[in-house]
Amino acid sequence: MMKNKLPKMPSSNLSNDQVLRKNELLSNEVKQIVLDGNHNVANLLEDFSDASFEARNIGQAAKLYSQRLQTDTSIIWALSGSLFSAGLRQITIDAIRKNCVDVLVCTGALFEQDMLEALGHKHYKCETNVDDRELQNLMIDRVYDHLLDEIALRQVDLTFKKISDEIPNGIYSSRYFMQYCGEWLSKAEKAQDSVMQAAFEKNIPIFIPAINDCSVGIGIALSQKQGKQISIDSIKDLREIALMKSECGNSGIIVVGGGVPKNYAQDSVIMAEMLDYQVEKHNFGIQIGTADTRDGGLSGSTLKEAISWGKNDQDIEDVMVWGEASVFFPLLISYAFNSLKTNNRKGQELNNIFRVK
Repeated sequence: MMKNKLPKMPSSNLSNDQVLRKNELLSNEVKQIVLDGNHNVANLLEDFSDASFEARNIGQAAKLYSQRLQTDTSIIWALSGSLFSAGLRQITIDAIRKNCVDVLVCTGALFEQDMLEALGHKHYKCETNVDDRELQNLMIDRVYDHLLDEIALRQVDLTFKKISDEIPNGIYSSRYFMQYCGEWLSKAEKAQDSVMQAAFEKNIPIFIPAINDCSVGIGIALSQKQGKQISIDSIKDLREIALMKSECGNSGIIVVGGGVPKNYAQDSVIMAEMLDYQVEKHNFGIQIGTADTRDGGLSGSTLKEAISWGKNDQDIEDVMVWGEASVFFPLLISYAFNSLKTNNRKGQELNNIFRVK
């Protein structure tokens, strides 16, 4: 089988001294958290659930998630923020392969981070007081306490352009385009494992409601500039997530961060109802984030507030965890992995819905 060729790294005009300094700054890579058989936080989280404050909340959230993994509930993850670059990418890949999630609704930046590591690049630790002016001169980008190579990120843009060049002309949903990306990567020479490829292999839909706001959108725009007849139809996306909600039945959401993915995942109920589907409202939910409820913002709003909007069931089982995702999300997923050691879960493979509709 012919392998897809990855585009070459773009060149730069950095001096030898700048290259040396850049290599020095990009030497201490962020390690992905791997949950293997030697990790067992289940007992700790059991104790947490009977403690107080956020220990109790994450313990109860872990129990709720694990209970729902033993049912026919369709599980939707709504992810935002720099999760993959911060070390949570491999956990997400493993969770997909262990059938811990059925639908992903994400910000596009997560798939910049995913593609960057799929191309063999890394993210690198740094101090938060690093000189950002020097970083700009060295073509290094900073996300709080870690770095990435801007030239590598431009290779990410070019890879999404290459995928856009090769997909047949057409108007697509973000879900279909991301499915195509996963398939393309599964055939790409020297590509590392990725969230996109794992989702493709497990038939998990990926929705990116703001797909233009990331390297995926840049890649498509670059392809369009050269005459490619391709575009992403956000309303087609809406119709597809509504159809997905109508077909998946009993459902719940796990929100990490907030923002557009959170609302899009919850609002799939209303979208489906307005398009005359008969649907069940989300009946369980877990939210992990640090946003405040008191400013009226979406990210901080409680899952119970969404009951008033008709998005969540009046009797929803929910747990709100106030905490930073790089700490609490691995705890949640580790407990879920432990619960699946004796009870394997079958994935819903919801991408199959769109092959027959």
